[in-house]
Amino acid sequence: MRIATLTSVAALALAAACNSGNEPANDLSTDANLAGDMAANDVLGANAATDNEAAVAMPTDANGFATAVAASDLYEIESSKLAATKSSSTPVKELAARLLTDHQKSTAELKTAASQAKVTVAPALDAEKRAMLDQLEGASGAEFDRLFLAQQKTAHQKALALLQSFARGGDTEPLKAFARKASGVVEGHIEHLNGIRQPS
Repeated sequence: MRIATLTSVAALALAAACNSGNEPANDLSTDANLAGDMAANDVLGANAATDNEAAVAMPTDANGFATAVAASDLYEIESSKLAATKSSSTPVKELAARLLTDHQKSTAELKTAASQAKVTVAPALDAEKRAMLDQLEGASGAEFDRLFLAQQKTAHQKALALLQSFARGGDTEPLKAFARKASGVVEGHIEHLNGIRQPS
């Protein structure tokens, strides 16, 4: 009986030692993943969506959707104006001119659809987009171009997800129709972005 007990104790001690040896490796792996995530966010030049943020449900109510789209359009308009004066790249300037025209049109169409849905649109930047513009304002030359393109890719993916989500599950038909139409425009912007070579 005593031998069996000693054997059990030894087995438990060995298991604990093995588990203890694994924990630092797991911690290092987690730290490395966190560091990688932080670095990726820095490169994007924006507060890129974390896994938790990505899991947050998109607005399906008319007010929430209109507010989010208006903020997205306003960021696109203001960042494109910056690119028109600060960019050193012809392809970036051409993209910015397209974005400025299309997102000004999008805002006008959003206001029309929102009016039909009895929703008021007052475009205003949220904290994330204000921070993105601040980063662009502090950059210049090739650094600005890289930052602008990285932000645009992130912003357009988020905008497309927002539009497609509301087109499927929104609560107001005029805004759902707007979302369907705007999705096609944003997809065109993403295609344009993917065709631009990253400045060196």
